[in-house]
Amino acid sequence: MFYRISFYALFIFCIFLSISETIAEAIIPLPNIPQPAEGSYFVTSAPLSDGTFLIWNGNQVYKQNAPQADTYTLIAEGYLGDPGFIAIRPDGQKAILGQGYMGDLYLLDLINPQNFTPSSIIANISHYYGIFLTSDLLLLDITKPDFSGSEIHILSVSTKNRDQTQFVLSKPAKKEKDMVIDKPPYAYAATLAKNGDWVYIMDGNTREIRKFLITSLINAYNSHTTLDWENDGILVGSPGMYFTGGISGISVDNLLIISGSEGFMLPGGIQEVNPLTGEIVQIWDPANNQGYYSAFYNPISDTILAIVYNSGYLIIRSEQESCPDCISQRKSIYCAGSDICLDITGVEIPEDSHFSWSKVNADISTNPRISGINCRKLLIRNAQPEDSGVYVCNYGNEKALYTVYVNVKEGTLPVSNYVMLISVISLLMGFAVFRLMKTTMVR
Repeated sequence: MFYRISFYALFIFCIFLSISETIAEAIIPLPNIPQPAEGSYFVTSAPLSDGTFLIWNGNQVYKQNAPQADTYTLIAEGYLGDPGFIAIRPDGQKAILGQGYMGDLYLLDLINPQNFTPSSIIANISHYYGIFLTSDLLLLDITKPDFSGSEIHILSVSTKNRDQTQFVLSKPAKKEKDMVIDKPPYAYAATLAKNGDWVYIMDGNTREIRKFLITSLINAYNSHTTLDWENDGILVGSPGMYFTGGISGISVDNLLIISGSEGFMLPGGIQEVNPLTGEIVQIWDPANNQGYYSAFYNPISDTILAIVYNSGYLIIRSEQESCPDCISQRKSIYCAGSDICLDITGVEIPEDSHFSWSKVNADISTNPRISGINCRKLLIRNAQPEDSGVYVCNYGNEKALYTVYVNVKEGTLPVSNYVMLISVISLLMGFAVFRLMKTTMVR
């Protein structure tokens, strides 16, 4: 009896260890994350296109050395102020560092980062948060003069010479700065997030989320008109359902990443929300209910950088597969046993596109010979006749389709192909002999 009890106890203990290891793999503590600089209270971050994060502590700017790494490289310093936000330009080459209510907007060249100089300040507009709406337009949640709330503004960004590593951004005069959305009275900042055709904005006081068409925002800016919060914005969920910090990103599976807390000095966490139904489908709380969270999402590594009380955690939403490094042969008929590389060619692929391969009338997600389902290239190893069919790749945030037909045949190439090949070779050799004889006769 003793041995039986010990066996069951050991079995349960092993299950517990297995579950513990699974949880430990999902959340990685980051004890070495940069801390706020002297005079600052927070750090802020933004995702980079290599799956890492950029971090600003109110003086120094750091780059995470690798996805899931707890080491960081100092790339620039002297950018003073309590950090409000970092906005990465769509091409990934420039970043705007927002100082918050003090108003300075800094420009940082990510290709050749330099320490602060006075020319790094490209504008001074008291603000809460900002994102690049396009490569030229910066969407800002700015402070009302009486601090009674915030308004959504667009700041035009223009350059004199694109060949220079330091951009010179024009700051319109106050009368030319267009208020695009007048948020409800006494609303304070919440983060902004862009996904496809939409921008998501939260009213931090009522915890109300609405989404606005990017084209509507740009049209309002160009026509010097103002959108209405309720009439022009589509409500997501119900007010009060979500944490106060607002939306900080949209996941690769199209869920809103929302951080913050239930209110001042109340517990918080990170929510994943269905943007169509408003349903909260996941809550992360790696610090065990300690308080207000800041969250930054990277779609390349599918990770969330969570910061609470200046402690860092990396949430791994899903393990990322390594994308195949193969060369497409651009043909439709293959011999069984060969490796097939499918690639998207001949079309323009939008920046920051996500890819999803599928096969018509078949499930390839469980095929151990297929890799790269969420990559630009799909690799089919040791192809078999049953791999024949139509393969479709959704890209451009699932708005575009690319279709490839694959036909896998047993054995070698058909005889007809060899006959055609021999005929072509014979024709070429005959033409060469004719040219040679003609040249000899002329001599």
